[in-house]
Amino acid sequence: MTNKDVIRALGNVCDLLLLQGADEFRVRSYQRAVNTLRGLSEDLNRVDPATLPGIGKSLAATIAEILTTGSCALQAQLLGEIPAGLVEMLQVPDLGPKTARRLWQELGLETIDAVEQAAREGRLRPLKGFGAKTEENLLANIALWRAGRERVPRIVALMQAEPLLAAVRAADGVQEACLAGSLRRGRDTTKDLDLLVCAEDSGPAIAAFCAHESVAEVQLAGSTKATVRLTSGLNADLRVVPRESWGAAQQYFTGSQAHNVAVRSRARDLGLTVNEYGVRRLDTDEVVAGADEAGVYAALGLPWIPPELREDRGELAGPLPDLLELGDIRGDLHCHTRWSDGMATVAEMAAAARDLGYDYLAITDHSKALTIAKGLDEERLRAQREEIRRVQQEVPEVHLLAGVEVDILSDGSLDLALDALAELDIVVASVHSAMSQGREQMTERLIRAVSSGVVHIVGHPSGRLLGRREGYEYDAEAVIAACLAHGVALELNSAPERLDVDDLTARLAVRRGVALAVNTDAHSTAQLGNMHLGVTQARRGWVGASAVVNTQPGAPRVR
Repeated sequence: MTNKDVIRALGNVCDLLLLQGADEFRVRSYQRAVNTLRGLSEDLNRVDPATLPGIGKSLAATIAEILTTGSCALQAQLLGEIPAGLVEMLQVPDLGPKTARRLWQELGLETIDAVEQAAREGRLRPLKGFGAKTEENLLANIALWRAGRERVPRIVALMQAEPLLAAVRAADGVQEACLAGSLRRGRDTTKDLDLLVCAEDSGPAIAAFCAHESVAEVQLAGSTKATVRLTSGLNADLRVVPRESWGAAQQYFTGSQAHNVAVRSRARDLGLTVNEYGVRRLDTDEVVAGADEAGVYAALGLPWIPPELREDRGELAGPLPDLLELGDIRGDLHCHTRWSDGMATVAEMAAAARDLGYDYLAITDHSKALTIAKGLDEERLRAQREEIRRVQQEVPEVHLLAGVEVDILSDGSLDLALDALAELDIVVASVHSAMSQGREQMTERLIRAVSSGVVHIVGHPSGRLLGRREGYEYDAEAVIAACLAHGVALELNSAPERLDVDDLTARLAVRRGVALAVNTDAHSTAQLGNMHLGVTQARRGWVGASAVVNTQPGAPRVR
């Protein structure tokens, strides 16, 4: 358990206490504890919680329990006393525990469905602070929550798909196995899981699939297909095909639907038909391809098309780009340490970058406006640079770049003095507040930051959190034009909840001549390993290595 895990668990208990209507003093004690832990630079596993300011014996015991078990008895007790639908309400963006309790106590609404129906009927307006606009925003947030339940972030889907894939791959008689569908195409979210197996005898693979520990219900177990519902709620499909159809099945079940329609149309023009069984001549029914995927495309006069490009966005017309590979990445230009809200020291992050074989790593902790993340002011930033210089002597294999993730304030100015920022190797400028600004205002805000003369990279440009928060609106064309004029790169943030910019914006930026920086925004050594998620996103945007600043060896030239 990390400090963040404990903070999250205590925050959950605090929310449950608010839902219950607990004594205000008790709630405040948990809130104070959360604030204390947010400001703690040491690892909680090495600290006696009772020695920390504002944390008494009872709370210290609760923290110790969370560190040991991952939860606490109080949380379990509260979950047993509060309606489950009320707890679920807290998953709706911007619907906090105090509001949820009011909806429950004053209107008797205990579920999201009931709240949604009441909002549609205008029955929330008698509540103080509720009006037509509040109802409209609440309905939009419920819709966002529902969409997030229907489609999960790619990393969540991968974590559930890969154990299933390993299980069927190990089954007797399986020759090959792969993921298919939107996961193979690398979409940032997915609705269900698709697995494909090549075997002459389908029985062992289907048995292994249906018997996997993550399966809650077997909905279908046929001779060549199985469908299950996982304990997470996701559905998963398995198809088993013989060797002669393996390539055709890969092409067909990877999709997308639009890509496959375009492929079939091209096939008809050539006197062919293509489906999951193979490519055949329309006149003679002769099979001309099917055993391997490259052969299927070759039969249609096409090169093998990388799965990430199969969205009917011009890939059949060509030419295809040489796409970015994970091995092209030479360093990471956005990460955090214990100086702000990271979980590792500068030395630990540098050692992890060395272990990844990187040439360089930029230390870019938050600036002072992000108080919740212990952001740095100019004095602390200078002190951190001294530490970076010391660590550089200890880890000479990795060129450490002194940087910052500076907040773009609501008016477009930067959170730190320009002369202080000009001294740094890397300045990532990001929006973390006032995200409700309109499209025009947000565009002007971003352009002012880009035009400052000290910014190297615009961080996570849309501010989206997949399944939790829609990105703010801005004119991507205008911001990209400003980036081009001032030599500023756009970030493709590899954090699994962000993947920001999206694939379409990445493609637009590269077309306009703006460089991308594919970074992890890592807050721990393990999160440096999320780079592959950003690389996949870049590939979906038709991005090659030459368009990415951190593919340069040695010290990168960002501007």
